[in-house]
Amino acid sequence: MSILKQLALIPDPRKDINIKHHLLDVIFLFFAAVLSGASGWKSIQDFGEAQLDWLKKYGSYHGGSPRRHCIAKIINALDTNLLIQSLFLWINERRQRAGKTLLAIDGKTLRRTWSEEICTALHVVSAYDVDAGITLYQKAANNKGKEGELARQSIDALALDNAIVTLDSLHCQTSTSSLITQRKGNFVVQLKATQKKLFEQVKQQFAFAYDSDKLHEYTQTNQGHGRIEKRTVMQINAELPNELKAKWPTIRTFIEVASERTKNNVTHCRSRWYVSSLPLNAEQAAQAIRLHWGIENQLHWVLDVVFREDELLIKAPDGAAHVALFNRVALGVIKQHKGKQDSIASKRRRAAWSADFRSKLIFG
Repeated sequence: MSILKQLALIPDPRKDINIKHHLLDVIFLFFAAVLSGASGWKSIQDFGEAQLDWLKKYGSYHGGSPRRHCIAKIINALDTNLLIQSLFLWINERRQRAGKTLLAIDGKTLRRTWSEEICTALHVVSAYDVDAGITLYQKAANNKGKEGELARQSIDALALDNAIVTLDSLHCQTSTSSLITQRKGNFVVQLKATQKKLFEQVKQQFAFAYDSDKLHEYTQTNQGHGRIEKRTVMQINAELPNELKAKWPTIRTFIEVASERTKNNVTHCRSRWYVSSLPLNAEQAAQAIRLHWGIENQLHWVLDVVFREDELLIKAPDGAAHVALFNRVALGVIKQHKGKQDSIASKRRRAAWSADFRSKLIFG
């Protein structure tokens, strides 16, 4: 189904009186403008005025291109959940799957979207397909403290189909791990001392396992920029006492990642610990943990540097959430382009300059 057919399913929040612009026209303009580099209501208006002939190929635009205040009012009023469902259903239909899916879930704060207190800045939790390079789902709230709840809402909306879900220590919660396995997925979750009893139990079991045949290991070594990094991933079966086993029934294995970093003949060592529902396979565990950081490098960093998301000045929570949503969908569309190899920023500029290239990105 094309994006136009998906967007046409979104109900118009306006009353029928004095409607000058069709809803589909406004939403498609908004998406095409964000894809082409627009980052605020004025720049979206400017794009619409400059690209009106191109826009008329895909909509009526009988009233011309809408003004920025009209665009903002309409986009802010859209039903967030229906917008998410329509856009991510479309982007997911375009996704090519290869093997077991690795989903990294993490949150990002849009730092300039707060009005009275910085703690109310919009916080967006994304479920990111690391291999495909696209966001499959997102939920947002004006409070970072709601990240755990938002992550569970995202998990509940996804058909995990035996995917591996990776999360940081904030999400080391029984409700989250149980939900993932109920949705037929597996998890790898970082563990810190905030879960004191479980943390101590994991470290104690590794202390007895280092010299035993119960330990499965996989080592990765990287060299560059004057340093050598060695990561040894160790995995053992989870043997929890009855009290912890009743609380954490889905944990199957424990994982320790011991890192050594050498630069100028000085070596620094540290360890991190994880719990998982996966069976013993240290190489698979290493890959999942390593690729989790793709959500930072491939998604959050690109949204900040290329899409300038941290500079977004939209204060209305729904409006900011909808811009964040379209940013992620636009990034997914660009990453799915299989043509000439080029950077995300270059393809986005090209979408602004070339109507043909923009059409190719959106419609294939």
